[in-house]
Amino acid sequence: MNTLPYILFAIGLIFIVKGGDWFIESASWIAKITGIPEVLIGATIVSLGTTLPELMVSSTSAIQGHGEMAIGNAIGSTICNIGLILGLSNLISPSRISSRTYNIKAVLMVLYCIIFLIISLDGKISGIDSSILLTCLLFYIILNYLEVYNLDTLLSKKSHRRTNKSNIVSITVKELSINMLQFFLGSGLVFFGAQLVVKYGVIIAALLKVPDMFISLTAIALGTSLPELVTSVTALIKGHRNLSVGNIIGANILNISMVLGVSSLFTPIDIPIQTLRLDIPFSLLLMLTLVIPSILTWKIKRLHASILLIQYIAYLSILTYLFL
Repeated sequence: MNTLPYILFAIGLIFIVKGGDWFIESASWIAKITGIPEVLIGATIVSLGTTLPELMVSSTSAIQGHGEMAIGNAIGSTICNIGLILGLSNLISPSRISSRTYNIKAVLMVLYCIIFLIISLDGKISGIDSSILLTCLLFYIILNYLEVYNLDTLLSKKSHRRTNKSNIVSITVKELSINMLQFFLGSGLVFFGAQLVVKYGVIIAALLKVPDMFISLTAIALGTSLPELVTSVTALIKGHRNLSVGNIIGANILNISMVLGVSSLFTPIDIPIQTLRLDIPFSLLLMLTLVIPSILTWKIKRLHASILLIQYIAYLSILTYLFL
């Protein structure tokens, strides 16, 4: 058995995760010293950070003509994020929802999934569909910006800029060098890692005699969701359960609006029948299973988490039955 494709595939995933981590740290630092409001950093750059692996893998897949892999990675990640990550983390430690903004973003996540389902009914994501998804992304960024950027922030804008200017003066050559190196090295690792994942993901699919879609919905989706998994586990350990839930909601919104929007911007993507009949409906089912009880009870109980996890296992079982 030739293990080299599997090893290089795993190395690609490691490059993506570590590169994304370096990229987001350095990008946030650069944004802060240039005077960009921190709230805008959180709503854009930080949110992009955990979804950067999915973005690079899906866009690379689309450019190289593997449209099924692009869609499978994005939709598979939404399923993995809710069913596995939120299901498992809340089974260990249930969450109490304390922020009302959760309701808005949770409903927005479901709405974006429905929008994507509707524009997919013709079997293709066209340039117009891409524009719709990217408009959804813009709306989400503006919503995040307006949510936190209140009057107090506006009034302190001048002093904030002055503070940032003083920070720029105090920056050392070593600090600048380290962050710039992390920025370019991180983005390079993500790009190169995405190339490895797509190339050897296709090879592994051929070796296992399964469609590219199966690999992208399972191994690649899980691999590119590792940043969300790490963030959720870290938040859980530190007692920030709402951060874990909020990160998953935001990541799913970006997977639909940004990842699929950007991927289909390069070339129209054909949508497999399985995606329309199984993957997107199952993603929507998981979202509704998460959102409706949590909005009504302001909690994610262990029973609730167990149902999410069981649904994820059932989904994997269906995929295994269909392809293996």
